[in-house]
Amino acid sequence: MPTLIGPLPRTFRLPRFDETFSVLPDHGENPHCDAVRPKSRTWINQYTPLVCGPKMCAFMDNCGFELIMSATYPYASATGLEAAMDFANFIWLYDEYTDTLSSASSAEAARIVKCTLREPGYDDETWICRALQDFMRKHIDKCGPNVVRRFIDHCCSTTGGMVKEAELRERDEVLRDIPHYVAFRRETSGSRSRFDLVEYCLGIDLPQYVHDDPMFISGYNAAMDLLFWTNDLFSYNMEQAKGHGGANAVTVIMKSKQVDLQTAVDFVGGYCEALTTQLVYAQQTLAARSDPVFSKDAVRVLEGFSDWVKGNDVWSFTTERYFGQQNKMVKETRIVEVRPPFAETVMLKE
Repeated sequence: MPTLIGPLPRTFRLPRFDETFSVLPDHGENPHCDAVRPKSRTWINQYTPLVCGPKMCAFMDNCGFELIMSATYPYASATGLEAAMDFANFIWLYDEYTDTLSSASSAEAARIVKCTLREPGYDDETWICRALQDFMRKHIDKCGPNVVRRFIDHCCSTTGGMVKEAELRERDEVLRDIPHYVAFRRETSGSRSRFDLVEYCLGIDLPQYVHDDPMFISGYNAAMDLLFWTNDLFSYNMEQAKGHGGANAVTVIMKSKQVDLQTAVDFVGGYCEALTTQLVYAQQTLAARSDPVFSKDAVRVLEGFSDWVKGNDVWSFTTERYFGQQNKMVKETRIVEVRPPFAETVMLKE
Protein backbone atom coordinates (compact mmCIF):
# COMPACT_ATOMS: atom_id res chain seq x y z
CA MET A 1 0.00 0.00 0.00
CA PRO A 2 1.46 3.42 -0.92
CA THR A 3 2.64 5.56 1.95
CA LEU A 4 2.01 9.23 2.46
CA ILE A 5 5.30 10.85 1.49
CA GLY A 6 6.12 14.32 0.20
CA PRO A 7 3.85 16.97 -1.29
CA LEU A 8 0.44 16.42 -2.83
CA PRO A 9 0.33 15.22 -6.45
CA ARG A 10 -0.72 17.55 -9.25
CA THR A 11 -4.00 15.72 -9.89
CA PHE A 12 -6.32 13.09 -8.48
CA ARG A 13 -9.19 11.07 -9.99
CA LEU A 14 -12.71 11.07 -8.54
CA PRO A 15 -14.81 7.88 -8.34
CA ARG A 16 -17.76 7.41 -10.72
CA PHE A 17 -20.50 8.11 -8.22
CA ASP A 18 -23.00 8.42 -11.05
CA GLU A 19 -22.54 4.67 -11.53
CA THR A 20 -22.61 3.91 -7.80
CA PHE A 21 -25.87 5.83 -7.35
CA SER A 22 -27.54 4.44 -10.47
CA VAL A 23 -29.44 2.01 -8.20
CA LEU A 24 -31.24 4.99 -6.61
CA PRO A 25 -34.33 6.45 -8.34
CA ASP A 26 -33.85 9.61 -10.39
CA HIS A 27 -36.74 12.00 -9.74
CA GLY A 28 -35.24 14.89 -11.67
CA GLU A 29 -35.64 18.48 -10.49
CA ASN A 30 -38.40 20.33 -8.73
CA PRO A 31 -40.82 22.04 -11.16
CA HIS A 32 -41.20 25.04 -8.81
CA CYS A 33 -37.50 25.93 -8.91
CA ASP A 34 -37.63 28.88 -11.32
CA ALA A 35 -40.48 30.52 -9.44
CA VAL A 36 -39.08 29.99 -5.94
CA ARG A 37 -35.36 30.54 -6.46
CA PRO A 38 -35.49 34.37 -6.84
CA LYS A 39 -37.51 34.64 -3.61
CA SER A 40 -34.92 32.70 -1.64
CA ARG A 41 -32.02 34.61 -3.19
CA THR A 42 -33.71 37.91 -2.26
CA TRP A 43 -34.26 36.64 1.27
CA ILE A 44 -30.65 35.61 1.96
CA ASN A 45 -29.28 38.75 0.31
CA GLN A 46 -30.67 40.70 3.25
CA TYR A 47 -27.90 39.09 5.29
CA THR A 48 -25.06 38.18 2.93
CA PRO A 49 -23.66 41.76 2.60
CA LEU A 50 -23.51 41.94 6.40
CA VAL A 51 -21.07 39.02 6.36
CA CYS A 52 -19.30 39.03 2.99
CA GLY A 53 -17.40 41.46 0.82
CA PRO A 54 -18.52 42.17 -2.79
CA LYS A 55 -16.33 39.48 -4.37
CA MET A 56 -17.53 36.80 -1.94
CA CYS A 57 -21.15 37.92 -2.43
CA ALA A 58 -20.74 37.38 -6.16
CA PHE A 59 -19.12 33.98 -5.56
CA MET A 60 -21.98 32.92 -3.28
CA ASP A 61 -24.50 33.99 -5.94
CA ASN A 62 -22.67 31.94 -8.57
CA CYS A 63 -22.65 28.82 -6.37
CA GLY A 64 -26.38 28.36 -6.95
CA PHE A 65 -27.15 26.87 -3.56
CA GLU A 66 -30.86 26.99 -4.37
CA LEU A 67 -30.34 24.60 -7.27
CA ILE A 68 -29.20 21.77 -5.03
CA MET A 69 -32.54 21.99 -3.25
CA SER A 70 -34.34 21.57 -6.57
CA ALA A 71 -32.39 18.36 -7.15
CA THR A 72 -32.68 17.03 -3.59
CA TYR A 73 -36.33 17.89 -2.87
CA PRO A 74 -37.87 17.16 -6.30
CA TYR A 75 -41.26 16.29 -4.74
CA ALA A 76 -41.64 19.41 -2.55
CA SER A 77 -44.40 21.96 -2.95
CA ALA A 78 -43.40 25.54 -3.69
CA THR A 79 -43.68 26.33 0.03
CA GLY A 80 -41.56 23.34 1.02
CA LEU A 81 -38.95 24.10 -1.63
CA GLU A 82 -38.66 27.69 -0.43
CA ALA A 83 -38.02 26.42 3.12
CA ALA A 84 -35.30 24.10 1.81
CA MET A 85 -33.69 26.86 -0.26
CA ASP A 86 -33.78 29.38 2.57
CA PHE A 87 -32.15 26.93 4.97
CA ALA A 88 -29.47 25.99 2.45
CA ASN A 89 -28.61 29.64 1.92
CA PHE A 90 -28.51 30.31 5.65
CA ILE A 91 -26.38 27.31 6.62
CA TRP A 92 -23.84 27.90 3.84
CA LEU A 93 -23.52 31.54 4.80
CA TYR A 94 -23.13 30.53 8.45
CA ASP A 95 -20.50 27.96 7.46
CA GLU A 96 -18.47 30.46 5.44
CA TYR A 97 -18.76 32.96 8.29
CA THR A 98 -17.64 30.60 11.04
CA ASP A 99 -14.79 29.24 8.89
CA THR A 100 -13.06 32.58 9.51
CA LEU A 101 -13.65 32.66 13.27
CA SER A 102 -11.62 31.57 16.26
CA SER A 103 -13.04 28.76 18.35
CA ALA A 104 -14.16 31.32 20.96
CA SER A 105 -16.00 33.40 18.36
CA SER A 106 -17.46 30.27 16.78
CA ALA A 107 -18.74 29.23 20.22
CA GLU A 108 -20.43 32.62 20.55
CA ALA A 109 -22.12 32.16 17.15
CA ALA A 110 -23.33 28.71 18.25
CA ARG A 111 -24.66 30.23 21.48
CA ILE A 112 -26.68 32.74 19.45
CA VAL A 113 -28.17 29.90 17.40
CA LYS A 114 -29.10 27.98 20.55
CA CYS A 115 -30.65 30.98 22.30
CA THR A 116 -32.59 32.04 19.20
CA LEU A 117 -34.07 28.58 18.72
CA ARG A 118 -34.72 27.68 22.35
CA GLU A 119 -35.56 30.96 24.13
CA PRO A 120 -38.81 32.65 23.05
CA GLY A 121 -38.33 36.39 22.71
CA TYR A 122 -34.53 36.22 22.47
CA ASP A 123 -33.17 38.92 20.14
CA ASP A 124 -29.60 40.19 20.15
CA GLU A 125 -30.00 41.94 16.75
CA THR A 126 -27.18 39.94 15.13
CA TRP A 127 -27.62 38.75 11.55
CA ILE A 128 -27.65 35.12 12.79
CA CYS A 129 -30.50 35.79 15.21
CA ARG A 130 -32.56 37.79 12.73
CA ALA A 131 -32.15 35.28 9.92
CA LEU A 132 -33.06 32.33 12.13
CA GLN A 133 -36.07 34.10 13.63
CA ASP A 134 -37.37 34.90 10.18
CA PHE A 135 -36.73 31.36 8.95
CA MET A 136 -38.55 29.79 11.89
CA ARG A 137 -41.56 32.09 11.45
CA LYS A 138 -41.77 31.45 7.72
CA HIS A 139 -41.26 27.72 7.75
CA ILE A 140 -40.53 25.61 10.83
CA ASP A 141 -43.49 26.84 12.84
CA LYS A 142 -45.62 25.03 10.23
CA CYS A 143 -43.97 21.63 10.84
CA GLY A 144 -45.28 18.80 13.00
CA PRO A 145 -44.10 18.77 16.63
CA ASN A 146 -41.64 15.89 16.20
CA VAL A 147 -39.99 17.56 13.23
CA VAL A 148 -39.78 20.90 15.07
CA ARG A 149 -38.12 19.31 18.09
CA ARG A 150 -35.63 17.34 16.02
CA PHE A 151 -34.85 20.33 13.76
CA ILE A 152 -34.00 22.54 16.74
CA ASP A 153 -31.91 19.82 18.39
CA HIS A 154 -30.05 19.13 15.16
CA CYS A 155 -29.33 22.79 14.37
CA CYS A 156 -27.89 23.25 17.86
CA SER A 157 -25.74 20.11 17.62
CA THR A 158 -24.48 21.07 14.15
CA THR A 159 -23.39 24.58 15.12
CA GLY A 160 -21.91 23.19 18.33
CA GLY A 161 -19.89 20.73 16.25
CA MET A 162 -18.58 23.60 14.14
CA VAL A 163 -16.92 24.93 17.30
CA LYS A 164 -14.96 21.67 17.51
CA GLU A 165 -14.02 22.17 13.84
CA ALA A 166 -12.63 25.62 14.67
CA GLU A 167 -10.64 24.14 17.56
CA LEU A 168 -9.10 21.57 15.21
CA ARG A 169 -8.12 24.34 12.79
CA GLU A 170 -6.48 26.35 15.55
CA ARG A 171 -4.41 23.36 16.66
CA ASP A 172 -3.75 22.28 13.07
CA GLU A 173 -5.03 18.89 14.20
CA VAL A 174 -6.42 15.99 12.19
CA LEU A 175 -8.76 13.52 13.90
CA ARG A 176 -6.83 10.32 14.53
CA ASP A 177 -9.03 7.69 12.88
CA ILE A 178 -12.08 7.10 10.71
CA PRO A 179 -14.60 6.12 13.46
CA HIS A 180 -13.89 9.35 15.37
CA TYR A 181 -14.18 11.33 12.16
CA VAL A 182 -17.50 9.71 11.19
CA ALA A 183 -18.97 10.58 14.61
CA PHE A 184 -17.64 14.13 14.26
CA ARG A 185 -19.00 14.68 10.74
CA ARG A 186 -22.43 13.30 11.54
CA GLU A 187 -22.81 16.25 13.88
CA THR A 188 -21.16 18.98 11.77
CA SER A 189 -22.36 18.22 8.23
CA GLY A 190 -25.84 19.68 8.71
CA SER A 191 -27.44 16.61 7.13
CA ARG A 192 -29.72 15.91 10.08
CA SER A 193 -31.47 19.28 9.75
CA ARG A 194 -31.80 18.82 6.00
CA PHE A 195 -33.34 15.41 6.61
CA ASP A 196 -35.84 17.03 8.99
CA LEU A 197 -36.92 19.19 6.07
CA VAL A 198 -37.49 16.02 4.03
CA GLU A 199 -40.26 15.08 6.49
CA TYR A 200 -41.65 18.62 6.37
CA CYS A 201 -41.72 18.66 2.56
CA LEU A 202 -43.39 15.23 2.47
CA GLY A 203 -46.00 16.25 5.04
CA ILE A 204 -44.80 13.47 7.36
CA ASP A 205 -44.09 13.78 11.10
CA LEU A 206 -42.49 10.46 12.04
CA PRO A 207 -42.91 9.45 15.68
CA GLN A 208 -39.68 9.16 17.63
CA TYR A 209 -39.95 5.36 17.85
CA VAL A 210 -39.34 5.21 14.10
CA HIS A 211 -36.16 7.27 14.44
CA ASP A 212 -35.10 4.92 17.24
CA ASP A 213 -35.66 1.77 15.15
CA PRO A 214 -32.33 0.05 14.31
CA MET A 215 -33.17 -0.55 10.65
CA PHE A 216 -34.35 3.01 10.12
CA ILE A 217 -31.18 4.23 11.85
CA SER A 218 -29.13 2.04 9.49
CA GLY A 219 -30.71 3.64 6.42
CA TYR A 220 -30.57 7.13 7.97
CA ASN A 221 -26.87 6.80 8.81
CA ALA A 222 -26.03 5.38 5.39
CA ALA A 223 -27.64 8.34 3.62
CA MET A 224 -26.07 10.85 6.01
CA ASP A 225 -22.62 9.30 5.69
CA LEU A 226 -22.92 9.21 1.89
CA LEU A 227 -23.53 12.93 1.88
CA PHE A 228 -20.50 13.92 3.88
CA TRP A 229 -18.15 11.33 2.37
CA THR A 230 -18.95 12.53 -1.15
CA ASN A 231 -18.98 16.17 -0.06
CA ASP A 232 -15.54 15.73 1.49
CA LEU A 233 -14.22 14.42 -1.82
CA PHE A 234 -15.75 17.24 -3.83
CA SER A 235 -14.65 19.95 -1.39
CA TYR A 236 -11.21 18.57 -0.57
CA ASN A 237 -9.35 20.60 -3.19
CA MET A 238 -11.02 23.84 -2.15
CA GLU A 239 -10.52 23.17 1.56
CA GLN A 240 -6.87 22.17 1.38
CA ALA A 241 -6.19 25.30 -0.70
CA LYS A 242 -7.73 27.39 2.11
CA GLY A 243 -5.69 25.54 4.74
CA HIS A 244 -8.76 23.71 6.10
CA GLY A 245 -7.94 20.22 4.84
CA GLY A 246 -7.65 18.78 8.34
CA ALA A 247 -11.46 18.64 8.74
CA ASN A 248 -11.90 16.39 5.72
CA ALA A 249 -12.25 12.61 5.39
CA VAL A 250 -9.57 12.46 2.71
CA THR A 251 -6.96 13.95 5.04
CA VAL A 252 -8.05 11.72 7.93
CA ILE A 253 -7.65 8.61 5.76
CA MET A 254 -4.27 9.75 4.43
CA LYS A 255 -2.96 10.42 7.95
CA SER A 256 -4.51 7.45 9.78
CA LYS A 257 -3.75 4.85 7.12
CA GLN A 258 -0.52 6.46 5.86
CA VAL A 259 -1.60 6.35 2.24
CA ASP A 260 -1.32 8.78 -0.65
CA LEU A 261 -4.08 11.06 -1.92
CA GLN A 262 -5.39 8.81 -4.72
CA THR A 263 -5.52 5.77 -2.45
CA ALA A 264 -7.55 7.76 0.08
CA VAL A 265 -9.94 8.93 -2.65
CA ASP A 266 -10.38 5.36 -3.90
CA PHE A 267 -11.06 4.20 -0.33
CA VAL A 268 -13.90 6.71 -0.06
CA GLY A 269 -15.29 5.51 -3.39
CA GLY A 270 -15.37 1.91 -2.21
CA TYR A 271 -16.91 2.82 1.12
CA CYS A 272 -19.68 4.76 -0.65
CA GLU A 273 -20.57 1.65 -2.64
CA ALA A 274 -21.08 -0.24 0.64
CA LEU A 275 -23.14 2.60 2.12
CA THR A 276 -25.39 2.68 -0.95
CA THR A 277 -26.09 -1.03 -0.53
CA GLN A 278 -26.88 -0.41 3.15
CA LEU A 279 -29.36 2.36 2.29
CA VAL A 280 -31.21 0.28 -0.32
CA TYR A 281 -31.37 -2.73 2.02
CA ALA A 282 -32.91 -0.63 4.81
CA GLN A 283 -35.64 0.60 2.46
CA GLN A 284 -36.42 -2.93 1.26
CA THR A 285 -36.51 -4.32 4.81
CA LEU A 286 -38.81 -1.63 6.16
CA ALA A 287 -41.11 -1.95 3.13
CA ALA A 288 -41.78 -5.58 4.12
CA ARG A 289 -43.17 -4.68 7.56
CA SER A 290 -46.89 -4.77 8.30
CA ASP A 291 -47.03 -1.42 10.14
CA PRO A 292 -47.68 1.34 7.53
CA VAL A 293 -45.76 3.85 9.65
CA PHE A 294 -42.69 1.84 8.68
CA SER A 295 -43.70 0.25 5.35
CA LYS A 296 -45.03 3.52 3.89
CA ASP A 297 -44.02 6.64 5.84
CA ALA A 298 -40.54 5.57 6.95
CA VAL A 299 -39.74 4.12 3.53
CA ARG A 300 -40.92 7.32 1.82
CA VAL A 301 -38.67 9.34 4.09
CA LEU A 302 -35.68 7.13 3.28
CA GLU A 303 -36.50 7.58 -0.40
CA GLY A 304 -36.34 11.32 0.25
CA PHE A 305 -32.87 10.81 1.74
CA SER A 306 -31.92 8.90 -1.43
CA ASP A 307 -33.00 11.93 -3.47
CA TRP A 308 -30.54 13.93 -1.38
CA VAL A 309 -27.70 11.51 -2.15
CA LYS A 310 -28.34 11.48 -5.89
CA GLY A 311 -29.21 15.16 -6.19
CA ASN A 312 -26.14 16.24 -4.26
CA ASP A 313 -23.91 14.36 -6.69
CA VAL A 314 -25.59 15.99 -9.70
CA TRP A 315 -25.43 19.50 -8.23
CA SER A 316 -21.77 19.21 -7.22
CA PHE A 317 -20.81 19.29 -10.89
CA THR A 318 -23.32 22.01 -11.76
CA THR A 319 -22.16 24.54 -9.18
CA GLU A 320 -18.84 26.38 -9.43
CA ARG A 321 -18.32 25.99 -5.67
CA TYR A 322 -16.01 22.98 -5.82
CA PHE A 323 -14.45 22.88 -9.28
CA GLY A 324 -14.91 26.44 -10.52
CA GLN A 325 -15.43 26.88 -14.23
CA GLN A 326 -13.86 23.47 -14.83
CA ASN A 327 -16.89 21.72 -13.29
CA LYS A 328 -18.19 20.24 -16.54
CA MET A 329 -14.73 19.01 -17.55
CA VAL A 330 -14.19 17.43 -14.13
CA LYS A 331 -17.58 15.70 -14.36
CA GLU A 332 -16.55 14.16 -17.67
CA THR A 333 -12.89 13.30 -16.98
CA ARG A 334 -13.09 12.89 -13.15
CA ILE A 335 -9.62 14.46 -13.01
CA VAL A 336 -9.10 17.27 -10.47
CA GLU A 337 -6.07 19.54 -10.58
CA VAL A 338 -4.74 20.11 -7.07
CA ARG A 339 -4.65 23.80 -6.21
CA PRO A 340 -1.61 25.29 -4.51
CA PRO A 341 -2.36 26.77 -1.08
CA PHE A 342 -4.52 29.91 -1.22
CA ALA A 343 -4.62 29.93 -5.02
CA GLU A 344 -7.88 31.22 -6.55
CA THR A 345 -9.48 31.28 -3.11
CA VAL A 346 -12.06 33.98 -2.47
CA MET A 347 -11.81 35.28 1.09
CA LEU A 348 -14.91 36.20 3.10
CA LYS A 349 -14.41 39.98 3.22
CA GLU A 350 -13.16 40.40 -0.36
